[in-house]
Amino acid sequence: YDNRDESERNKVAGSSLVNMDHPQVIEIWNLVFMQYNRKSDNSLELLPNKHVDTGMGFERLCMVLQDKTSTYDTDIFYNLIKKVANISKSNYGDNVHTDIAIRVVVDHIRAIVFAISDGQIPSNTGAGYVIRRILRRAVRYAYTYLKLEEPFLYLLVELISTQFKDIYPEISEQKSAISNIIREEERAFLKTLGKGLALINQFIVELKPNVSKISGKVVFELYDTYGFPPDLTSLILKEKNLVFDIHEFNDYMQQQKSRSRSASEIVLGDWVHVNKVSTTEFIGYDKLIIQDAELVKYRYVTSKGNKQIHL
Repeated sequence: YDNRDESERNKVAGSSLVNMDHPQVIEIWNLVFMQYNRKSDNSLELLPNKHVDTGMGFERLCMVLQDKTSTYDTDIFYNLIKKVANISKSNYGDNVHTDIAIRVVVDHIRAIVFAISDGQIPSNTGAGYVIRRILRRAVRYAYTYLKLEEPFLYLLVELISTQFKDIYPEISEQKSAISNIIREEERAFLKTLGKGLALINQFIVELKPNVSKISGKVVFELYDTYGFPPDLTSLILKEKNLVFDIHEFNDYMQQQKSRSRSASEIVLGDWVHVNKVSTTEFIGYDKLIIQDAELVKYRYVTSKGNKQIHL
């Protein structure tokens, strides 16, 4: 969809901007043609049934239908943005930094609430760590640009549950538990922010005269041990006319990612078919235990050096 004004459309044809990352010539729907299964040796085998996977960007479609230039200007986000602006005593639209912070908060809190309602609790590993990082990013933006130094994200759960009560009743049913989980996560990370600030100030005080760069290792340790975001560290240092060694920091980050990939690598073997079964039936609604079952297929799965058989 070409969301530019008429004068821009007359200058450059929209067709030439497709898939060129233009912010106003956007994809609202795509099709993926499913044809092959990739095996463990990277060879491809044809699927028994070919199909088309469709994906539509709901927020983008709303933007087009409501004649807006941003998804955040649609009615999907309006009430949330208004709520965050009221909590932070900010005027949305007056300042680019506070506007970005508010948009980050309303976008991230939706992901957090939906994930927790589906049973994914913030943690230090796997998918739980993704949720924790999303939450901490929202807290950091609010802390830095909206001056919100107390838990507040949990206050948005009620509004989200009301907005989606007819579509996702699971949120309304669990809103108290979701609010408590988010509030505790906020509280814990805000304590971390306080510790990080104290440590950064200590490093600054201990710097030798005429030294304007802090070790990237120090910044990495702040991030790795306390979850203190390096961009927040950079902002604090900038206020003191200081910087940190970004290349050294990136080296430590790359080493950590390599260790994480090695520790979490999962090798999936190919399925070995034992018996050909035309149809299967789920009987778990009526029975918890059965005496006899027919093995259809199995494969080997290796994770962290342990080899298992999946049926």
